[in-house]
Amino acid sequence: MTNQFTEQMSKRTNAELLKILNEQHNDYQPEAISAAEAELARRNLTHEQVTTAKQEMETKNQFDERRANEPLGTGWKILTAIFPGVLQIIFSGTFKADGYDKKARELVR
Repeated sequence: MTNQFTEQMSKRTNAELLKILNEQHNDYQPEAISAAEAELARRNLTHEQVTTAKQEMETKNQFDERRANEPLGTGWKILTAIFPGVLQIIFSGTFKADGYDKKARELVR
């Protein structure tokens, strides 16, 4: 039986596969987890490759954390005070989609 997620998982990086299996296990369907495990087994990674992938994953997590906690700049605060309303909602959604959670929250206040 062919797993529908096999092709998608084969396109993922080693770091992404490790993140799926270690951190995001509950966010994926069992078939996707099986495909990720099979892909990692197929790649037959060395200890050095696994270590490198884990470092990449940690670096990305730190970057995402910094981005999520970055405050809204003074220019944006002035702009939204001058032009309140729909623009705040639109830009807030844009910030949220880009991972700037704190900026999005501050913009709608």
